[in-house]
Amino acid sequence: MQRLNFIFKLFILFALIVGCAKSEDETPQVDLKVKEEEILLDAQGGSGALTIIWSNTEWELIIPSEGFLSGFNFLKGGSFNHSSQTRVQFNYTENNTNTERIQSIQLKNILSGESKQITIKQSTKPPVVLQVKPSTSYQQITGFGGMLNPALWQGGNQLTVAEIDRLYGQNGLGYKMLRMMIYPNSNDWNRDLEIAKKAQSLGARIFASPWSPPAHMKSSKQQGGGNGGYLLPEYYADYAQHLNAFVDYMAANGVTIEAVSIQNEPDWDPEYDACVWTGQQILNFIKNHGKDIKVKVIAAEAVNFKKEYTDPTLNDPIAREHLDIIGTHLYGGGIGDYPLARQHNKEIWMTEHLMNNNSANDWSWNDALIFAKELHGCMEANFNAFIWWYLKRHYSMLGDGEFGTVKGELLPRGYVLSHYAQYATERRRIAVDKIASNNDILVTAYEGTSDYTLIIQNQGNALIPTVQFELPQAFTSVTGVETTATKNMQTASVNATKNNQVVSLTINPKSILSIKIRK
Repeated sequence: MQRLNFIFKLFILFALIVGCAKSEDETPQVDLKVKEEEILLDAQGGSGALTIIWSNTEWELIIPSEGFLSGFNFLKGGSFNHSSQTRVQFNYTENNTNTERIQSIQLKNILSGESKQITIKQSTKPPVVLQVKPSTSYQQITGFGGMLNPALWQGGNQLTVAEIDRLYGQNGLGYKMLRMMIYPNSNDWNRDLEIAKKAQSLGARIFASPWSPPAHMKSSKQQGGGNGGYLLPEYYADYAQHLNAFVDYMAANGVTIEAVSIQNEPDWDPEYDACVWTGQQILNFIKNHGKDIKVKVIAAEAVNFKKEYTDPTLNDPIAREHLDIIGTHLYGGGIGDYPLARQHNKEIWMTEHLMNNNSANDWSWNDALIFAKELHGCMEANFNAFIWWYLKRHYSMLGDGEFGTVKGELLPRGYVLSHYAQYATERRRIAVDKIASNNDILVTAYEGTSDYTLIIQNQGNALIPTVQFELPQAFTSVTGVETTATKNMQTASVNATKNNQVVSLTINPKSILSIKIRK
C-alpha cells in the first residue's frame, strides 16, 4: 500500500512538471481588428461608431488634426493580459460640400507597431429641387437706378460723365432709370443737363421730382419748409404749367422726361425745400389738372408707403385716369403690396431710400446684403421700379471720398443693384419655389422675351451645395454671375442637366447670384 501511494505521488509530480513545461512554452494569442474597415455616414451631422476587437495587446487611434471627425470617446485602449472589444463613438459635421468626403484614421497595435487603416466616407446631400413656374406671373419690371446728385445741393460732388458711363453704360453696371430734381427756379434747370443727356444716351429712362413749387405759389411764400407751406389752389393750373415748362426745356435740349412727380415727400415738412400736401389736395390737383401735364404723372412719393395719400385718387374714377404711377419712399418701413393700385393697373415705383450710419460700415458687404434684402422685398411686394437716393455717396453706388471710400469707385451696393438692373429689368416676375425652412435663401424669377432669369441671395453663413431649378421646357444655354465680399459680378459655375431642363448650381454663403437661362 505504501508502495502504491509512492507511485501515485510520483505520477502527480510528473504530471505537474510536464504541465508547467507545456504552459511555459505557450504564447498568448495577440489580435487587433475592427468590425468595420469602411464606415459610411450620411450628409447630416451627427454621431457614429466603430468597434475595435483586441486580444492581449494595447491599441491607439491616430486621428488627423483636420477633418470632419471629432469627439472620439476613446483614443487608446486594450490590455496585454486579456481579450475584449471596445465601441468607439465619434461626432461628424454636416457635409456642406458638393462632393463625397473621405477621412482615414489609423488603428495602431502598440505591441507590434503595425497599423490598420479605417476609411470613413460621408455622402453628399441630395440636391434641393425647386421649380420655376412661368404660368404664374406677377408685375412687369420697369427698371433700377438712382438719383442724380443735384448741382444745386451737392456742390463739388456731382456725377461726372465717366461715372455715369460706369453706372449706365453697356460695360458698366447696366442701370436703366435716373431721377432728377425739378428746381423751383427755371434758371437752374441747365445745371444737371449734361449728366442727364449722357445717361439718356446710355439708355436711361429719366423722370423728375420737385421739392418745392416756386415760392409765390405757396401759402408760406417761402421756398424752404418747416412752416406748413402748401400749394395754393389758385395756382394749381400754373403749377401744372411749371412742370410742363421743365419737360419742354429738357426736350428742347435733347432730354426726354418720361414722368414727373407732383411732389417729393408731401408728408414731410423739413427746413430745406418742401411743400406739404394732403390726400385730398393731391386728389383735387390730379383730378382737375393731371390731364394737362404732358408726361406721366407720379404721386405721392410719401416718406413711407402711406396709402392715404393716394387712395382718394385711386378711388375717384376721373382722377385715377390722370395718375399713372404710384411713387413711394421707404423711410421707416413701407415695403408692402398695394392691391388697389394693381387693381387699376398702376405701376408702383420706389423712388427714394438710403440707409447709412455715417461710418465705413455703410459700404461694407454686410450692409450691402441688407440692401439686397430690401430689393428682394420690393420685388415680392410687386414694385415695378427701384430708385436709390444719390448715386454718388459713401452709402451708395459710387464712393465720394468719405469714410474710406474712393471718389468714383464702385461700391458693394452698386454691384447688388446691378444684379437686378441686368437680370430683372424689362422682364415679368414669375413664380419660383422657395427652400423650405430656410429663410436665408431669397429667390426671385423673371421671364423675358428670350430668357428666364433668377436672382438668388444667400443671407446666411452656410453653403448650399447643390440646388436644382427645374424649367417647364428645355432651354438652350445657361450662364451666371456672382457677387460676394471678395468677388464683383464674376462668372459663376452653373450647369445644365437632364436634357437642358434643369439648372444645377451651388449657393455660396453671403452671396448674390444671378442666372440667365436662354430659351
